[in-house]
This record gives sequence, C-alpha cells and structure tokens, in this order.
Amino acid sequence: MATKQIKATDVLGKTEANGILALCALNKLENRKEIRKRFNIGRLRISFCWKSSKCLMGRFGGGWQWALGFRSSGSTLLLDCLVFSLMISRRQSEKETH
Repeated sequence: MATKQIKATDVLGKTEANGILALCALNKLENRKEIRKRFNIGRLRISFCWKSSKCLMGRFGGGWQWALGFRSSGSTLLLDCLVFSLMISRRQSEKETH
C-alpha cells in the first residue's frame, strides 16, 4: 500500500506555511531552552515540560507565558504550574487492550 505525502502548502496557504517555517527558524536563532522528561511509575506515565520565556509561541503555546490550573480527559491529567507543566496519564494494561 502506497502512502501519500502531504505538503504543508496542501493544507495551509503558502503564506501560512512560510510563517510557520519563519517561526521555527527564529526559535532556533533565539537559542531557546527546553526541558522535556518522561518516566513511568507502574501504569502511570509522567511527562515534565519546561520552556524558556524566549519561545516565540510562549511557554504553553498560543503566546501564553504563564498558566495555572489543570485540564483532564479520559485517562490524562495536565497540570499547568505557572512556568512548567506535568502530564500524568494512565497506560492501558494487557487485559484492557484485548
């Protein structure tokens, strides 16, 4: 089965695609710092994410530099702790997948 490659310009306009590329280039020039760690404790997967305030889209995306609160879905809890975020998710066991 052949896979079809999708170009950014197929989904986005040419101006939008160039803007995203420019944003990526500026992030690289700014030498923004980022820490991402992931580890497991039993069936829990815990992810830590900290981004520098120099990130052009903000620490939390969309230009947001500060966030405090939580979000949740089926098996995931996301904690925003002002300058970093923790994501805690429950992995499915073998019994649940069959």
